Amino acid sequence: MEIENALTNIEARLDSLEIDLARATGSREDDARRVAGEMAVMKARVEDALTAFAATADQLRQTVTGFEKRLSDLVVGEELDASVADVREELEAQIDAVGDQLGEVRKGITSIVARLDAMAPKVITLPDAEPKARSKS
Repeated sequence: MEIENALTNIEARLDSLEIDLARATGSREDDARRVAGEMAVMKARVEDALTAFAATADQLRQTVTGFEKRLSDLVVGEELDASVADVREELEAQIDAVGDQLGEVRKGITSIVARLDAMAPKVITLPDAEPKARSKS
């Protein structure tokens, strides 16, 4: 009887262990499904985050490209402005030089006219000479 009781206890214990094992296996499968579901959700979230990050990175690249283009346009514009300013200064200098030369030409012409006036013979008109002649008579 003792052996029978021991076998019954062992069988009960085996049944209890099988039930615990079945529960553990079921719990493990549930946990595995739950973990797989959570992993799928996390994977989707990570993929969404990576997609958003990639989109943001592309936007940043486009923004940087736009800024670089604007900066290069500004640099070219400043260089162009500098070139225009240089050309303007050069033209103003040339205009001033031409103005100075014209001033010298004007002075030269005035001097020539003065010399011509000095060289011109003085003509005495008859009316000037007539009263003197009449008064003598």
